[in-house]
Amino acid sequence: MKHWCVAFVLVLGAALGTAALLSGGWVRLSPPQAVISREVLLRRHAVHWQSTAQSAILAVAHGPVLYSREAQVRRPIASVTKMMTAYLVLTHPRLYPENRRITITAPEVLNDRQGLLKGDSEVPLQVGERVTVGNLLLALMLPSADDAAWVLARSYPGGAPAFIRQMNRTAAELGMRETHYVDPDGVNHLGYSTARDLLTLINRDMALRRFRQLVRTKRAHTPWGWLTNLNQLLWQYPGAIGIKTGWTPYAGSCLAYAAVRYHGGQRLVLEGVVLDEPSFGVMFRDVAGLLNEGFRALRYQVVFPRGATVAVVRVRGGWWRRPQPAVKLVLGQPVGAYPVATRARVQVRWVVRHWTRLSRGEVVGYLRLRLGTTETPWVPVKAQRGAQNRWL
Repeated sequence: MKHWCVAFVLVLGAALGTAALLSGGWVRLSPPQAVISREVLLRRHAVHWQSTAQSAILAVAHGPVLYSREAQVRRPIASVTKMMTAYLVLTHPRLYPENRRITITAPEVLNDRQGLLKGDSEVPLQVGERVTVGNLLLALMLPSADDAAWVLARSYPGGAPAFIRQMNRTAAELGMRETHYVDPDGVNHLGYSTARDLLTLINRDMALRRFRQLVRTKRAHTPWGWLTNLNQLLWQYPGAIGIKTGWTPYAGSCLAYAAVRYHGGQRLVLEGVVLDEPSFGVMFRDVAGLLNEGFRALRYQVVFPRGATVAVVRVRGGWWRRPQPAVKLVLGQPVGAYPVATRARVQVRWVVRHWTRLSRGEVVGYLRLRLGTTETPWVPVKAQRGAQNRWL
C-alpha cells in the first residue's frame, strides 16, 4: 500500500509538471518598475513688455512674478484702497453678514454731497435710509462709491478712525510694509502703497468667495438703480475676473487686475497691479498687453502624451523559462501643465495592491505633476495588455 501511494504521487507530479510545461510554465508578475522620470523640466518664456505705468507687476496667483517695474516704489493708490476696505468688511463678523442694515445719518449725506461737488464717485444717499451691507459692497466695488466706503467704515466698532487703524494693522499683519492708509476710499493722496504690497492683498482678497463674486460682477441692480463696474477689462478681455480701478489727480489711473485660462483640466490665474497710468483707456490696453505676454510666457505644455509608458510589470517564468514580454502601464490621457515652476515632480499612486492579475485596459493607478504649490489633475494609468500569475 505504501509503495502504491508513492507511485501515485510520482505519477501525479509528472503529470502536473508536463501540464505546467505545456501550459507555459510557472509565471509570476512583479511590482511595477518606473519608466517615466520622477522629475521633468518645463520651459517658461520671458515676458517682454514696456508698461506705460509708473509701477507695474504681473504674477501667477500665489506663484512667481513674471514682470515687475518699480514695484517697490510707494505711490498713491486712489480707489484701489477699497480692496482693503472690502477685505475688512468681509472678514469682520460684526460688519458682515450681507443682509445687515445700516441707517444713513446726516453727516454721511453731507459727505456724499461734498463728494459730488468734487466730482467723486458717489451713490445718492438719503437721511434715514436703511441699506444692506451687500448693497454697500456693490456700490463700493462696482462704481467705486466713496460714500459707501465711509458708511461701511463708520459702522465699525469705534467708527471710521478705528476702521482706518485696523486697515493699517491688517496691512502690517499681511506683510505689506510699504503701505499706509489714511482713509477707506483712497481720495486722500497721503495714503500710499506699492504694486508688490497690493499683490499680497490681491491674493488674500481673491481667496474670499464673496470678493471674487463682487469684482467679476459687470452690473447689479440696487436701491440706487443699476450699478456698472468701471473695470472695462470685464467686457474687453476674455477671462478677466476683476479686480479694482482707481483714479485721482495725484495717483493717476490705477488698476488691480486678474484673468484666468483653462487647458487640460488645469486652471491658470494671472494677477497684477498698475499704478499711475496716463488714462483709463491707455491703462486697459496696457494691462491687456501684459496679460497676453504673461499667458504667452506660460503657454500650456503637453509633458507626456496619451499612451506614454509610465511603468512596466515584469513577467517571470514561462515556457522553458524563456523571458516573457513585460506588461506596459500607460497613460489613458495626455498630461500637461502651465510652467508656473521650472521643475515638475511626477507623482504616481497605484490602486492595485496585489499584482497577480491584470486585465487589458484596467486602471491600475494615477499620475499627476506637482509644480511648487500646484498640481495637475490626476490622469489614469492603464494596463496595455492582460496577464496573471500561473502555476500550471
